[in-house]
Amino acid sequence: MQDDGTTHGPLAGFTVGVTAARRAEELGTLLKRRGAVVHQAPALRIVPLADDSELLNATKELIDHAPDVVVATTAIGFRGWVEAADGWGIGDALLERLRGVELLARGPRSRDPSGPPG
Repeated sequence: MQDDGTTHGPLAGFTVGVTAARRAEELGTLLKRRGAVVHQAPALRIVPLADDSELLNATKELIDHAPDVVVATTAIGFRGWVEAADGWGIGDALLERLRGVELLARGPRSRDPSGPPG
């Protein structure tokens, strides 16, 4: 345990890892006020899709070499990917390539990237 000088509160003696990227500082401050030792390490980071060179390269690779299966875990993520591809001028090629691929979706909204947001 790391001693940060906080020895009182209902969380005294506990060490808490905050893995959220958004509002992590606010959450960490609240936990510290209650006595916890807090370590912050975001498990995910948010990168604007249009600026994501890894996504662009992976999308081009997928267009060139179709996978057998695509897994869509969220509708907004899948839709964002297609919209980013549109912005790069390769959206139609991506959708054409995906037409012949098995799509596994976590929920019904993930299956249709053209549906309403949410």
